[in-house]
Amino acid sequence: MKYRYLSAMIVSILISFSNQAQARADKIVLASPFAPLVMPMAYILDNGLLSEIAEKTELKIWNNPDQLRAMMTTGEVDFASVPSNVASLFYNKGVKLKLVDVSIWGVMYIVSQDVKVSSLSDLKGQQIYVPFRGDQPDLVFQTIAKHQGLDPMTDFDVQYVASPLDIVMGLLAGQVKNALLIEPVSSMVIMKGKSKGKEFRRVIDIQKELGKIDGWQDRFPNAGVVALPSILQNPNAVEVFSKAYEEAVKWTVSHPKEASELAVKYVEGINAESFEESLKYTQFEAIKSGKVKEEIENMFDAFKALNPKSIGGELPDAGFYYP
Repeated sequence: MKYRYLSAMIVSILISFSNQAQARADKIVLASPFAPLVMPMAYILDNGLLSEIAEKTELKIWNNPDQLRAMMTTGEVDFASVPSNVASLFYNKGVKLKLVDVSIWGVMYIVSQDVKVSSLSDLKGQQIYVPFRGDQPDLVFQTIAKHQGLDPMTDFDVQYVASPLDIVMGLLAGQVKNALLIEPVSSMVIMKGKSKGKEFRRVIDIQKELGKIDGWQDRFPNAGVVALPSILQNPNAVEVFSKAYEEAVKWTVSHPKEASELAVKYVEGINAESFEESLKYTQFEAIKSGKVKEEIENMFDAFKALNPKSIGGELPDAGFYYP
């Protein structure tokens, strides 16, 4: 009986090791925009934090919605950094992903050369450039304006652009006076402006303006990381990634210079100084989505009232959240 027990135990151990070996992927692919979200992804890659679940890890940068759409739907990516409402949109369209962590809680500011500006009402009647019509920056802007008794469509001359980077040249050329920008773009504009003798400032902190609204805080679940269907077949890999990502975000916050230098290895056209400066104005904390479901749904409710398509029509069900 003793030997039979030992044999059974050895077989069990061998099966366990075999299952773990089978669970180790040939490659895990991460995806991120050029925003601060790329920093923890780069840290995971450079430090081999996924080596126990993958032979190789790769990082891809997406620069526009078309690239992101392809990554989310073709199965070429396992984990992707995306705006929270974009995760909901794809989930409601049938991509059975999970929002693993929310990590960006604020990166939006109104940037202007007019130092007298301190509130949206100060910009009444003026042009404001806003990226991504009908999407997160626009919806946050509209939410704040309406709660301050302003009509975002008639009290301002809102000019929409396809990308925050499209605003940069206009500001530097003096053709744009006020803009809602996302880090690290606001840091880029301010630093480039100084080199050209122009002084731009973050005159309105969007996060603080949201915090004045009942039910909101001075932060919001801006963006995070999703696990896509292919990797969800391996729950252990998702948990390993989640722990690695939390470690990476903490490291990024406590090592801004090193994190910025690491990020520019993967993102062309952005200097380390802009990334480092942007971290001073980025609320960065990785929290599992299931723990902040109420905050996420509060934001989604506001977005749904303005543009249901921005979240895929409805609030995502419980399967969207992790764990």
